[in-house]
Amino acid sequence: MYFKSQKFKIRKFSLFLFFSLILTSCGPRIPGAEKKIEVGDTFYYWEAGAESNPGDVMRNLDKFKKLEDKTVNNLRNVLGKGEHYVWIKFDFTIPDYFRGQPLMLVIPHMKVAEQLWLNGIFISQAGNFPPRTQSTLFKSHFFSFPINLLNNEPGAKNTVLIKIFCMGKSGISSHSFIQPPQFAFPAQEIINFHHTRIYMFLVGTLIFTFILYICLFFSLPKFKEFRDFALMNLFTIFFLIPFFATELPIYNSGIIPFLLFTKFTYCIPAFFTIAFATHFAFNFMHTKQPLWVKITRSSILLLQVIITLAMKTYDGLVDMMPVLFSLLIAQGMFAVVLVIMNFTKKEKRKLSILFSLGFMPLVLTAALDITRRLHDHTQTYTFISLFGWLFSITVFIIVLSIRFARTYSSNEQLTNHLQDEVEKQTREIKNANNELSVLNERLEREKLIADMDLQMASIVQQRFFPRPDKHFRGWEISVYYSPQSKVSGDLYDYYNYNEILNGLSLFDVSGHGISASLVTMLSKSIISHTFQKGYRNKESMDAILSRINNTILNEKGNIENYMTGILCRFGPPSKDGRCHVEIGNAGHPYPLLYSARDNDVMTIRGTDGKKHYGAIGMKGIAVAFGTADFDMVEGDILMCYTDGLTESTDRQLNQFGTDRIKRILTENNSRSAAELLKTITEEFYNFTENKPVEDDITIIIAKRTNPDSYIPDEEREEEEVLIEPEEELEELPPSEY
Repeated sequence: MYFKSQKFKIRKFSLFLFFSLILTSCGPRIPGAEKKIEVGDTFYYWEAGAESNPGDVMRNLDKFKKLEDKTVNNLRNVLGKGEHYVWIKFDFTIPDYFRGQPLMLVIPHMKVAEQLWLNGIFISQAGNFPPRTQSTLFKSHFFSFPINLLNNEPGAKNTVLIKIFCMGKSGISSHSFIQPPQFAFPAQEIINFHHTRIYMFLVGTLIFTFILYICLFFSLPKFKEFRDFALMNLFTIFFLIPFFATELPIYNSGIIPFLLFTKFTYCIPAFFTIAFATHFAFNFMHTKQPLWVKITRSSILLLQVIITLAMKTYDGLVDMMPVLFSLLIAQGMFAVVLVIMNFTKKEKRKLSILFSLGFMPLVLTAALDITRRLHDHTQTYTFISLFGWLFSITVFIIVLSIRFARTYSSNEQLTNHLQDEVEKQTREIKNANNELSVLNERLEREKLIADMDLQMASIVQQRFFPRPDKHFRGWEISVYYSPQSKVSGDLYDYYNYNEILNGLSLFDVSGHGISASLVTMLSKSIISHTFQKGYRNKESMDAILSRINNTILNEKGNIENYMTGILCRFGPPSKDGRCHVEIGNAGHPYPLLYSARDNDVMTIRGTDGKKHYGAIGMKGIAVAFGTADFDMVEGDILMCYTDGLTESTDRQLNQFGTDRIKRILTENNSRSAAELLKTITEEFYNFTENKPVEDDITIIIAKRTNPDSYIPDEEREEEEVLIEPEEELEELPPSEY
């Protein structure tokens, strides 16, 4: 009866897990997702040196060869063993149904590390090249292609270059494709789920099982199978880590060398897992190991560890895998022989059959894995055998739990001890709750202090900026400044000599919170000093921005924040009131200019005819800042803003965009700068329905007025209605030039 009941429970639970796995592997089909640009059949490769760059590629296009091999290890097959640097090149044209959209390249599988360029512009990197080698393991690769970098003309060619560092069994997936982000991102997320994240579910079960059975072993040392079962689960956890290591900060930090990581995850834990599984077989079937068996099994395990640790290169370790795998099979064969021998013994036949049935899910799923990989060498699959291993572990959890329950129920003394233990744990929980209450009160006080400090930081930062509304000769300036939190990563400033406006700036630091606000306070004086010096020396705007970039890189040290920004220089007015304006752009959203003569709003892009790329404060990244120059007359309006304005969304996730701003500027061009700003912000908050914003927002409106009608702000304030005392704010003087 015992054996039959166990067999029924095992079958029932196995069916449940099997259908659960099928359900998690399926997902809803997204309409339109079937349209994609297949690129896996257009790969060309060229082996080069470590220092090669895209320029070398363009000079050696005739050396590229078609990558005919479609298997998962195709680069290893064509390049051979050892470490290699290889360039993959392919071209694609954008079909009509994808034109005018950003695109995303999805590569389901690629090893080991790579850098990617689109049309000569660096896009991104995955993994690390030597000397700090780091592989992306089983994670899929995706690269975003912005609209402004794509050749969208009908029939126009887009060229992708990928520099790959290869070692071991390297390859690039022939199932790679390009789609818009709304299709490609879900697709790559599904790939990552099947190849990486799905294994995290197994780890949770294994951790729980290890903790449970190691505790049971310490409570009942005579149950040695509990110890073996717990350690078998523990080393399985380490073996699973590579499948989702890219989700762990400690791996992504590059602290652990990749070869060392491989040895202590792929290899050594697998050896110990099989060793303890074999040990578990002996103790589960209550069979004592002969001395020669113990010595032989220990020698196999020791030899595996020594060989693994002795390998000095990753390729050497890969080459030794057949030997290590043979030793692994030899270790497991002791359990197989034991099952066969006990099956011939009547008193242990039931245990032998039960042990065999427990490992049957592993055997069947391993056969399925092998069959799939022999049938299709072109792509990687989820390792179903790992779930079969989980099924087997679950079966033995049930069996061992029943064994434990029977022993526990038959031991009256153990029951009494458990009651005492429960009372002890209750007291400890009560004491812990008291300590937790005291700790909560302390945390509340510390939180209050932190909030006060943050509020003070906000006040200090806002007083660091000039007043938001200011009149200069020929100019009305109005600023809207709204931090996403109490402190902001946006900064703005005016540069003037008395009533003459020489320039203004708007910069947006990456990130939010205190770190970004500190960068703004560090950068403000650097920008002001560099601009004023460049203004006096009549330097070009891109030269001024370059000096700002170099100075900030030196000053901020290892702080990772970078910034985009707009820097404007205003020349003296001509006799007809016309003012020449020069703008330098460091990767910032393009300003908008309303022309009173044309009654139209235009986007101010670079007029220097050069390519513009990069931002301020990014180490090791080449930059080229755009410049534009134009004239402004009375009634013209210049608007600069941070992307928090245009990229904010309503509750349907539609972006605010620039079209609404252009309409407001056109329809309200006769209003003052302050009135225009108020109209824009009111429409913004109506659009977002007061939904919390996700970024800092700063807007600068600079309206050109008649220089001869200039009235100082002090005289304007005397003509206005007196402000109530509680609304008065101390005016901070603008930066002196």
